[in-house]
Formats: sequence, C-alpha cells, structure tokens
Amino acid sequence: MSAASLEGDLQHFFPTEVLQLLSLAQANGRLELERPRETVELFIERGRPVFARTSGASVRAGEVLVHRGMLAPERLAQALSEQQSRPGERLGALLVAGGAITPDQLQGAVHEVLRRIVYGVLLWREGRFRFHPGERAVAEDIRLDLELDRLILDGLRLADQQRAAGG
Repeated sequence: MSAASLEGDLQHFFPTEVLQLLSLAQANGRLELERPRETVELFIERGRPVFARTSGASVRAGEVLVHRGMLAPERLAQALSEQQSRPGERLGALLVAGGAITPDQLQGAVHEVLRRIVYGVLLWREGRFRFHPGERAVAEDIRLDLELDRLILDGLRLADQQRAAGG
C-alpha cells in the first residue's frame, strides 16, 4: 500500500475534476473514493480508468446478462450455486466454460458493470478521495479502456435521464 500523493474532500473537488487532473497527468495508480457506507476503487493507467470495484450495491455481470436476454435466470442461479462449491472460481469463467455464454457476452456485461460503477461515483458530492500512485489492478482480465471525456459525458447524460425518470 503506497502513501497517497493526492487527497481531498469531494465537497471541494468533484470526482470529475479529480479524474480530469489524473488524465492530464497521464497518471498510473489507484484512486480510492470513500463516503459513508461505500468505498470505490478506480484503477488508472495512462490517465484512463481501466478497472473499478465498489463495496456498495452494484449491478452484477450475471444480472446484466439476464436483463439483456443472453442468459436464463435459472442458468444464472445454477452457476451461482456451482460457484459456492468452487471458491475462487469466477462466475463468468464458469458460465463461459459451461457454454452458457460466449467470452464476448461476458466481456460486454463486465464492461457495463464497470461503467456503471464509474458513472455512479461521478455524481458523488460528499466523502473523500485519495490517489495512490503506482498501484495496479491485479488478476483482472476484463478491463475498461475508455476515453475519460466520453466516460464523463455518458455518465452525466445517464444521471440526467435517471433524474428525468424520477429515479
């Protein structure tokens, strides 16, 4: 765990501003954002978010596949049950190995989950952030590679749609 090189309060620096600074600096490392009851980690390479995880509620890849009609709910339940007896085995790997989905379908679903985590954090207006330079995501085979400006615009558009829908 490296020492934070950049940290602050999200009431003074919004997540979009922090991400833009890291993008301009072509930074590599882990951006940790914390607020009550949730921590999000964004791994940054060359200034771009490449992986995200959250301690909070998040849509899972299996749910995305079911919602898109690519996976039957019963098959998801079966794979989740199978995963219980195989600790450390990833659900997506089980689904692909069992022929339930293709690697491309899994990658699309994981990208959707990662984008939603990033989109969610863009709207935070409370909490703290800390950037730990040099830290990398390990053992994550499906990664994002999105342009930051596009990511921010998409996230803000999604938030406007949710607000307009009363969500």
